Amino acid sequence: MKAEAGDKVRVKVGDYAGQRGVVEAVESEKLLLRLEESGSKVRVTPEQVTNYSLAARKAWVTEPDRAVGRPKGTRLTDRVSVTLRLDRALWEQFLGLEEAGVIDDRTGLINGWLREKLAELDREGRKS
Repeated sequence: MKAEAGDKVRVKVGDYAGQRGVVEAVESEKLLLRLEESGSKVRVTPEQVTNYSLAARKAWVTEPDRAVGRPKGTRLTDRVSVTLRLDRALWEQFLGLEEAGVIDDRTGLINGWLREKLAELDREGRKS
């Protein structure tokens, strides 16, 4: 499999190392990239980039029915994944505390908060 126009990539070497971009065109042995941050265009070889789209295509071909997430049998506890919508400022404050080391176990902390609040609501509900 080869790179295609539209592939999302990250440059690995050179002046643009670490920058992300999109393949604009495949020109014989070179890729023409449009860099995300600057919008400038550069030519690189396929070996000079990590091609995320190509990796996804390869994975799809080899295992199209593979489940996402952790492999079955690696679960240590019975948990479910939940999506929440939080205020941006609240989430950024949470991430800041996590980065500072104040929060070391995101899942444990949130589970503890929910247990405390649910127990409180349960006690109030039984009184009425």
